[in-house]
Amino acid sequence: MDTSAAGGGGTKSLTVHQLLGQWAPAYRERYPSMPLRHRQVLQKILLCRTPVLGGQLFGCPDCHQFHYRYHSCNDRHCPQCGHADAQDWLARQQERLLFPVPYFLVTFTVPEALRLFIRSHLRIGLDLLFAASAQALQDLAANPKRLGAQLGMLGVLHTWARSLIFHPHIHYLIPGGGLSLDGRTWVPVKDNFLLHHKPLSEHFRTLFKARLLKEHPDLFTQVPEGVWEKSWNVGCQAAGSGLNALRYLSRYLFKTATANRTVPLLPEGKLLWTYRQSKTRKFTSLKLEPLEFMSRFLQHILPPGYARVRTFGWLHPAAKVRANRVRALLKQAPLLTPQEQQTWKSSSPASPETPTPTPAPDPLPYRPPCPVCRKPMRLIKVWLAGHPPPALPRNRPP
Repeated sequence: MDTSAAGGGGTKSLTVHQLLGQWAPAYRERYPSMPLRHRQVLQKILLCRTPVLGGQLFGCPDCHQFHYRYHSCNDRHCPQCGHADAQDWLARQQERLLFPVPYFLVTFTVPEALRLFIRSHLRIGLDLLFAASAQALQDLAANPKRLGAQLGMLGVLHTWARSLIFHPHIHYLIPGGGLSLDGRTWVPVKDNFLLHHKPLSEHFRTLFKARLLKEHPDLFTQVPEGVWEKSWNVGCQAAGSGLNALRYLSRYLFKTATANRTVPLLPEGKLLWTYRQSKTRKFTSLKLEPLEFMSRFLQHILPPGYARVRTFGWLHPAAKVRANRVRALLKQAPLLTPQEQQTWKSSSPASPETPTPTPAPDPLPYRPPCPVCRKPMRLIKVWLAGHPPPALPRNRPP
């Protein structure tokens, strides 16, 4: 049920993590046969930043207070974790952006009738989604009547819509051009246009069907026949330098569906989930029972070890030579590992006019601000998971 207005007075709010913790017992009781994978991830999330996972004891030398800081679970589905990982990933990807090449964001989705099949066979369905979409892009780009080149693609899987329903789709961030089929030249796009969405959609559908028939013929009959008659949605839009698109993709890369936002609880016992509609760009709200919210959240848990981010073409890790050839053709520095950078520096003749830079000192250990006076605290003790937290010292912090 959609509602355009927020709930009335008398509401309180909880974070997503608090919601999961509060209703997890009732959810387990109602669904005793919930998947083992969901049980394991939920248990890990609920222990996040609790004494069970260990932590650190800090003391404030100014206001003479002691404070515990508990370790994170670092599970990629946890709404509390992943911020630092996302920032590191974003920084690495920014270094790989090509200038002044325009970028495009291409999004592949599947018909609604196919979502239940993919959710029931998650690893198989998502693998097919990745394989068919990536091949469709490469096949059309290789056509001399279109681009006549091989693309480099960064693909990021999302399994949710803003309302948290199961909606698997892949965003591809693609430089506007490609490496010629003979590998000698860079072929730029024309008129800020990459590929037409309609033939891309049709080829994507054909490849998905063919792969499913070939690799999993026993599952093919589980797909409604009408799926192959529908138009599959593929969107392609200009993404400028690619930086804003990377920021968008990094936002939920190390967490599932949502950050640890605050959610209002209504007097009637439901919660109010607010989101922006994709088509109208207007905000709307959805009233959900707490257990329905938990169900929507848990359905986005991926299989163990499943790669949500994948690269294709000359951006694939095994295609490093081609990636550096592209960078050379565009007069940009090659991508080197830290070991290669060290070798390159040591083999380069040192200029007598250029002084050898002094190594920067190691950064100081992180000193979180005191919750009371906001001054930097000092580390007193560390304890590991499975051990009880240390007792508070009787004397003042140093």
